[in-house]
Amino acid sequence: MTASNSIQIANIGILVNPRKEEVWNYLVQIDNWIESSNINTRFAVCTYDSKYLRNSLKNIDYKSEKEILNHSDLIITLGGDGTILRSVQAIGNLKIPILGINLGGLGFLADTPPESMLQNLKSIISGDFLIEKRSALQLKNVKTNQVFTAFNDIVIDKSGFSRVIEINTDIDDHFLNSYIADGVIISTPTGSTGYSLSAGGPILVPQTNVFVINPICPHSLTNRPVVVSDKSKIKLEVFTEYKEINIYRDGQCIGSFPSGSVFEIVKAEYSVNLIKMKNTSFYSTLRNKLHWGEDFRDKKRWTFNDLPNK
Repeated sequence: MTASNSIQIANIGILVNPRKEEVWNYLVQIDNWIESSNINTRFAVCTYDSKYLRNSLKNIDYKSEKEILNHSDLIITLGGDGTILRSVQAIGNLKIPILGINLGGLGFLADTPPESMLQNLKSIISGDFLIEKRSALQLKNVKTNQVFTAFNDIVIDKSGFSRVIEINTDIDDHFLNSYIADGVIISTPTGSTGYSLSAGGPILVPQTNVFVINPICPHSLTNRPVVVSDKSKIKLEVFTEYKEINIYRDGQCIGSFPSGSVFEIVKAEYSVNLIKMKNTSFYSTLRNKLHWGEDFRDKKRWTFNDLPNK
């Protein structure tokens, strides 16, 4: 993490999930807080043409996403982890730090609960926060030179076909394996708590400089996730009996590609900057979000003394 003292927060942009109706209530809270706090920082929210955001806000401007990205020193997202992932794609290499307010489910990325929103905003205005730099992935289609970036993961999928696909995998020009599987997940440390975790992958601390190569339902039980340095170049050559395979980045399909396509994955040249408060840590977020230490068992099942005597 890096200290934030040198960053001047003059303009804050707000990107929202327009499908969440409760967004308006939190915008009103921020609007009232700005007025009562008498601060000089300017706020603007992106409307996304959503009707329920067309109401009047006294201290928050309405601007397009492009205007917000061009003029904001910091971005607040109102939604869940998906809202942050979409915002990361919009921000690209602008390096604008993001604070995620969690209105969704788990909230590994958007880890500020709504009840802490105003207190965290106060800390941000006073410069009392940290910036955590997270790595991202860059995928290149070798034939077309198309380039895509991902924050969580890149997934190669069998495109709905019932048969498995073959994924020949090289690391730095050294052959690793030919996966016969439903697909493969290439995950950043940030994405290790997402799809990769559901597919049996390890949890990685965000500051680790590694990626995970995780096969999806491999045909061989000996195929397991492999952790590689994020300085590595991962080469994937994909074959299918079907006409094409699909590729997803951060849960969004970026296209369908023919059998025999070759892709190269490396660490992106820029990092994603997340705002973190000084009283939080990844370990507490992990423990709380995954409910470690809680007992979900129905203990009455094990109370044999309650059984009738034979």
